[in-house]
Amino acid sequence: MNFDFQQMKPLIQQEFDAVLDHYPTDLSHITDAVPTGGDPYERKRILVERAAAECPVHLFGHYPFAMELDVGEVRDICYQGIGNRCRDKSGVDFSPLLEFAIQMNKYNLYYGGSYTDPLHNTLDHDLLLEQGFRGVYERCEALNATESDEKKRRWRELVMTCCRAVQTIGLRLRGLAQQLLPQAQDEDVRYNLQRIASSPNTPWEPAVTMFDALNSILCTTVLISGLDGVEMNAYGQLDRLIMPFYEKDLAAGRITRQEAFFLICCFLHKTDLHCHFNEQRNTHYDNGTSVMIGGCDSDGRPLYNEITRMVLEAYTDNKLINPKLNARASAESPREYIEALAALQRTGNNNLIIENDDYIIPMFERMGLSVQDARRYVGNGCQEVICPNQLHSRAFVYLNPVQVLLDTLHHTQDTLPAGLQAVYRYGCFEKGDYTRLHASFLANFRSLIRVIAEAYAPYERLHPTVCPEPMHSAFTADCVTKGQDLAEGGARYNHKTLSIVGFGTLCDSLLSLRRAYAAGGQEELIRAIASNFEEFGPLRQKLLKSSDRFGHSAAADDFARALADELAQVSRGVYNACGIEWRTSLFTYSVFVPMGNATGATPDGRRAGEVLSRQMNMAQIPSLTDAARSMAVLGEADFNDVGVFDLTLPLTVTDSENALSALTDYIRTCLALKLPVLQFNVADVQTMREEREKKGTHPDLVVRVCGYSAIFGGLSEGQQDEIISRARS
Repeated sequence: MNFDFQQMKPLIQQEFDAVLDHYPTDLSHITDAVPTGGDPYERKRILVERAAAECPVHLFGHYPFAMELDVGEVRDICYQGIGNRCRDKSGVDFSPLLEFAIQMNKYNLYYGGSYTDPLHNTLDHDLLLEQGFRGVYERCEALNATESDEKKRRWRELVMTCCRAVQTIGLRLRGLAQQLLPQAQDEDVRYNLQRIASSPNTPWEPAVTMFDALNSILCTTVLISGLDGVEMNAYGQLDRLIMPFYEKDLAAGRITRQEAFFLICCFLHKTDLHCHFNEQRNTHYDNGTSVMIGGCDSDGRPLYNEITRMVLEAYTDNKLINPKLNARASAESPREYIEALAALQRTGNNNLIIENDDYIIPMFERMGLSVQDARRYVGNGCQEVICPNQLHSRAFVYLNPVQVLLDTLHHTQDTLPAGLQAVYRYGCFEKGDYTRLHASFLANFRSLIRVIAEAYAPYERLHPTVCPEPMHSAFTADCVTKGQDLAEGGARYNHKTLSIVGFGTLCDSLLSLRRAYAAGGQEELIRAIASNFEEFGPLRQKLLKSSDRFGHSAAADDFARALADELAQVSRGVYNACGIEWRTSLFTYSVFVPMGNATGATPDGRRAGEVLSRQMNMAQIPSLTDAARSMAVLGEADFNDVGVFDLTLPLTVTDSENALSALTDYIRTCLALKLPVLQFNVADVQTMREEREKKGTHPDLVVRVCGYSAIFGGLSEGQQDEIISRARS
């Protein structure tokens, strides 16, 4: 058997292209069978049963896993499909919410549109591998034997229907393998088909081998995403989950290290196989898929094992862009592990982030999670984190506090435009002194949050009728026990979080205003920003060179710490329709670019249209060491999601042990400072400029955009310019 992935890779790519180039498949005969409105459980039952019987299934010969269910989606979007489109069959009129989003976007206050977050989800992979869907089916059956509540009974019956659908799809894949096996001439293809035909029907059955475990994770990701209508794109903490199966296979003589590495490479490469990186279809957006390694195990012990090493080797050898590699680490992580992460980063492929257990696990405990659940967190989406048994809507509503500050400066209650009167109805516009201005800004920002909560409330109440998630719920405690869907609040933990954009710009702007009020120069500053600093050049230069900015003095850092505390508390006491308190975070994705483009000049010297500060960064980065120390103060605020330290390092061409050691030490310093997330770009500015000027000069140049990686040449010129500018910030 040939387990050389580099040799098999072109054959696998050809097999995927032969099938996926014909996507999307018209599955309207399935969606048309689903009625509009009415009983949501019945709608879901019809969809799932029809999909299990009628959605095409595919095998790929040289690719070992059996997991491809065609759910009617384009190939570049790995996980969505008919379940997502059937949300439109709910009969709920979302047009008022769309109009609200348009109005908020018009005033540059808000980026969003959905009342809930369908993108950032995970499941209890431990339960999946230990019990499979069969175990969930049997548990529902046992609970229903004594259930007196008809609604709970019906919901568990729906879960059982979904489990049976998973069994049916698995049997169809095994049947296809048996059908293809007699015609297969290639030895490697026969090996793969024989294993599929004879292995347990995963994920219906529990996993026994390493192959079973990887197949279960892939297949469940496709099925829940495609049929439940949510993006289930986090593959889980792979080294912790897979290592026990690998060790048992080795002990039983069922696998070699070479074959295990081949399986890991195939497992990871699936996402890039779906995406088509070429001149015609150069996928350069975020497809959301992520995989997690490292950190600690369920007992809190540092995790670094042979599967960890295989994953890192797979990324190094194959220059994978997706799935996004989220590496957990802590001050207790072995230096060998941190050095391996640094070595991967120095290759310049820029597909890695590092998430800090020493910040994130205590954060989850503050949110009410048990330490056992918190230790199993995974990175999901970009840099967001989520735990099994948790439903957390976040990174779906982005707020612009800088615009709120400008509105507070430029208007009084009497001069406020009609559209904003509905937003700031709980606020005030006092400018008598800095203290009152600051309080007025916070009141107006809280008013914006309350108005958003009120706009979302009617749809939150209707959410259980829009699209139940029985397959997702099946592997989320305590849904099965309660007989209650995730959409109805059945998860053990439920949270809702708003993302705050442009913290560094806001902080420096408030500091500038505080200085101006103290010196009596506030009116001049307000006129200057109203004119975009035209004819106020000396004042602007003075603002930009001031040491009274976040990251540039201890006093400014103290102010940033206090501001972070205020922003972490600003939504407290505002609840959604289900009684969940709204919370905040400093997670910004890439929204700092479009929001900045629409934001006027700010009191810190920033001109109109320039991007806002990104992530949790200060507006102007000092030395990297000083930046890390300053940003550490923000970790003391009680936010409900991570912030990201976004940094750019020059590409080191020489294979210098000193360079590797220095980067390793820097990562360890950031971990010790409890910075939540490190996002790197290791890039040569000249190389980026050459590709910017003549596309195709460096066709394999990969950069970290914002929570995802992309081929640099496939980005827009504006995105390219923004990434190049980071190296100078």
